[in-house]
Amino acid sequence: MSIVTALSRPMNSTADGRREELMMLRMILVIVLMVLSGAACSADNLALKRPYTFSHPPNYGGCTDAGDATDLTDGVYNGSVWSNKGTVGWVSGAQSKSIEIDLGQICSINGLTFESGADTRTQVTFPLAVMVFLSDDALTYSYAGDLINESVNQEKHAIHTFKLEGLADQARFVRLQTISGGYYVFVDEIEVLGAKTKGLTPKDRDLPQNAISQFAKDRIPRLRQKNSSLTFLGLAESRLADENGKHKVAANQARAALNRLRTEIMARSEAEKVDYRRGAPFTKLDSRISQEMGEYLSATGRSGLLVKSANPWAPLSPFDWDATATDAGPLIMMQNEWGELAFNLTNATSAPMELSITVADLQAGTIRVPSTSINLREAKFVEAYGFRLRADALMPLKGKLNIPAGMTKQVWLTINSRGLKLGKYQATISLAGGEVSATKTFTFKITLVAMPEQATLNVTNFSYMHWPIAKADPTGVAQDLREHYANTQQVISPYLPYFEADAEGNFTKPMDFSKMDEYMELLPGTRQWILWTGFDWDHRKMHPKEGDARRTKVFTRWLKDMIAHMKEKGYGYDDFAFTWIDEPSQKKMREIVKPSSELLRRIDPQAQIWMTISGDNTEASLGEFDGLIDIWCPNESKLGWDFWQGKRTWFYGSSSEKGRSPTGHYRYKLWQAFKHGCVGNGFWVYTDGSDLWDDYAGTPSYSVVYDGPDGVVSSKRWEAYRAGVEDYELCKMLKDAIVAAKTAGKGDTAEIKAAQESLDKWVDQVLNKRNDPTVAEQAHRTFLEHLVGLRGE
Repeated sequence: MSIVTALSRPMNSTADGRREELMMLRMILVIVLMVLSGAACSADNLALKRPYTFSHPPNYGGCTDAGDATDLTDGVYNGSVWSNKGTVGWVSGAQSKSIEIDLGQICSINGLTFESGADTRTQVTFPLAVMVFLSDDALTYSYAGDLINESVNQEKHAIHTFKLEGLADQARFVRLQTISGGYYVFVDEIEVLGAKTKGLTPKDRDLPQNAISQFAKDRIPRLRQKNSSLTFLGLAESRLADENGKHKVAANQARAALNRLRTEIMARSEAEKVDYRRGAPFTKLDSRISQEMGEYLSATGRSGLLVKSANPWAPLSPFDWDATATDAGPLIMMQNEWGELAFNLTNATSAPMELSITVADLQAGTIRVPSTSINLREAKFVEAYGFRLRADALMPLKGKLNIPAGMTKQVWLTINSRGLKLGKYQATISLAGGEVSATKTFTFKITLVAMPEQATLNVTNFSYMHWPIAKADPTGVAQDLREHYANTQQVISPYLPYFEADAEGNFTKPMDFSKMDEYMELLPGTRQWILWTGFDWDHRKMHPKEGDARRTKVFTRWLKDMIAHMKEKGYGYDDFAFTWIDEPSQKKMREIVKPSSELLRRIDPQAQIWMTISGDNTEASLGEFDGLIDIWCPNESKLGWDFWQGKRTWFYGSSSEKGRSPTGHYRYKLWQAFKHGCVGNGFWVYTDGSDLWDDYAGTPSYSVVYDGPDGVVSSKRWEAYRAGVEDYELCKMLKDAIVAAKTAGKGDTAEIKAAQESLDKWVDQVLNKRNDPTVAEQAHRTFLEHLVGLRGE
């Protein structure tokens, strides 16, 4: 008789029988308590109150304190919140860091737990891996396993305890080798579960302590692919769950197949060589996951090729068949702007599909226009850190599209209205391959309202030309920047001229401007240059310091020669500005910005200064520098201050990683700019030196472009930013039209009142519904309709 049966059966109706059963139940309960007590003893937290050491001291300011030496084994659970001093955290630095716990004696080890926190909205992720190594003597070790062994959603705040179970091993020293999955690693509590078994003696182990780091490094690709595949599998399982009980037999078969694949994923013994430029699926196991989804779709009787018109800005899953995302609505465009359309294509078969893809010539009434105005691209699935799949990279299509079994891919159409006449256009996109084919019609309209040839907004994306993609394709990068309205460029300190001077500060030879000139020639059409002197590092030893006459003399000559050279190149005072230091603190504002700006004012009051503002600067502290800065560029967190009123204000932001929403992060910025009366905007960064396709190859990339076989490849995020610049110009045109009408005494007309109400309403709606991928397009259409009406067209 089982314990459960004994506890659940009806009791005997006789008194003796009841007494007998009560005695039996007492005995069973004693046995249960003994079993539970024994289990607890065999799974004590051996790490409790035990000391540990770090290979790298914790350095995240929000939680680092003296308590870090005991926080991980104190038995207090703080939820791994990075603002809580009971949490231990690291930011940036080495990807691999270790925590080693000394249990005091050799113990039996059953398992470990590791509590961590994540929220990719704040760039915080779980570790990519936490590898466990066991040792009896802290000299030789053996690998026990990886604690990060399940897929957990990191796109919202999550606290999770990862577990490694069933070890059946022994150790005195337990080493956890953490591999960061992004910029941060946070941990609150670590448990080592087991028992203080007597009589254990050291065992032979094959890994010297100094070999652990290399062992862990070699294992990273395998563990990365494991966790990536688990995420891909989770997306497939979630999509099956969304079927809500339909096609039960086929769904159950698919679930069983996916469960078998989960076992294979966990048992993966070798990493595959993966080209992340191909997009998902990345590995052979990923392809088998999508194949099982294709088997399911085929079994449900769906057509082999599913084609749906889609909102190009809406999130897309690799298994997004029958997607219900709200359509973007009709595409209505200004002249001289770009417009976007998309189609989602699903391969509902169990085999890969290759399609030929063509777009017919455009037709507006009786007018036919070559389809060269349409750029056809595939939205490749890339993996942002935190194992977030995004259909982001827009790889140009050359007449062919491959769709893995069971997967959805998106075809992205970018329409350039330059050179197209006014009117409503219609065209078809045709797809064919094997036994499947489809033709879809799409339309768009071009109005009389025209986007300015040059955007009035100043746009900078810190697009330095020394990064790898810019060196590999400088012409393509320069063109791409122009086509995305990036009209303001930085010349960073290494490209500015150096001087040679004697002990008194007299220049001993003219400065050589060739390096600077060559850099500027890489970016033709730039409207404004920001000349960054790099006083952050003081390489030139020339920013003013009290009591150092040589510095003042050198800097004076340097500034005069720089201004003269810019004038010789044909630039006026509005075409360039100096910036002394990036994101200065209050201290640096006083020590560097103020004396440097005051000296420039004395030398040439018309020369301009541009300055980023962030950190500990406040409205009150900036008052000291009023009149010394011509162009203020605060971080977006400091928008809305009264201090900016009446000043030339830009703003900038960062965190532009590939997991961010195209509309909710990038396009949104430009609506912020309009709302706050900014005349410029920038974000960090156009590109960088990281692997642009693989966030786990080192430091995650903030780049909004990718490197492709034929040069620079755009992204949905970069296209969304461009759409935002066009939104900004449209908002400005409508506002200017309203102001002009009011100036002309027509402010009380119904049309003007409606336009003003609409402008106020939609600006607020876009900002308040930043995660709605439809609202900016609705506002864009509405403003065009108002402008057309106000012009009587």
